[in-house]
Amino acid sequence: MDVLNQLFSTFKVAANIFHNGQYCGDWAINTSGTHYMNFHIVSHGTCYLSVPSDTDAKDKPIALSQGDVVIFPRDSQHIISKEPRPLAATNSALSQDYTHGVQPSATGLVCGYFSHNHPLVNSITVHLPGAIIIKSHPLNDKSTGLHFLLSALLDESKQANKGSTLIMGRIAEAILAIIFRQHLPTDNGVLAATGHPKLGPVMSAIHAQPNKKWTVEMLAEQCFMSRAGFNDLFKSVVQQAPMEYVTQWRLGLAYSMLADENVSTLHAALACGYDNESSFSKAFKRVLGVSPGAVRAKKEQKV
Repeated sequence: MDVLNQLFSTFKVAANIFHNGQYCGDWAINTSGTHYMNFHIVSHGTCYLSVPSDTDAKDKPIALSQGDVVIFPRDSQHIISKEPRPLAATNSALSQDYTHGVQPSATGLVCGYFSHNHPLVNSITVHLPGAIIIKSHPLNDKSTGLHFLLSALLDESKQANKGSTLIMGRIAEAILAIIFRQHLPTDNGVLAATGHPKLGPVMSAIHAQPNKKWTVEMLAEQCFMSRAGFNDLFKSVVQQAPMEYVTQWRLGLAYSMLADENVSTLHAALACGYDNESSFSKAFKRVLGVSPGAVRAKKEQKV
């Protein structure tokens, strides 16, 4: 299993669609503030994107049209509006649904965010651009899987059938995985470490043996380096301390076990390198912000 498969299998990222409608007249919206990755898809019509910049307060708004997608990996401030310089107050306009069909002069938007409880997500999104824009592409023999997914999502956005929000969410999750694969840098971060000639074996060992009592010295031995040299190299590439990464990887796996499998808190603790339930629960709550019991209870409510 490659590193992206490993990461996504433990991320527990879920797409939440909170808006699917159309705006008429002059309007402007800003959906930042969720503290999650958020996104917008133009389902029909045109609009403009403005992203405040510290270096140039007069950044030119970016024109968006049907099929274009904007993702904000770090919940950046932004304004999407009908006009380049809107007169309407931000978030003051009300949208319309598709009960009476698509309004020719309106702009349709599908808006959502990707929720997660994995500590490694933020350490990965820090390496992504503040805003990722994917322009629409007419389907042809050169279209990629991403283009077909976007087309399917746009078709679903105009359906009033039961379950359309669920289907759009699942498609959006697949789109996110592809975007991660395309935009994550290979010179620093987790992906860079897995392909690094010295750190690659270390990452493989951490991922393969989450229950091992790892120390910095033991990890340094995996790549035949001194403790100090390894520690500096790991921090420079991954931009985290080695044991911080180990803790986050373990707890991410534990979260997946508790959320997806019928295991006890003690079982998850032992499987991820903790000696007892108490120390595991404290670390879990500190890093993930939720208790193991709450994760198990949420799973039980779904059954």
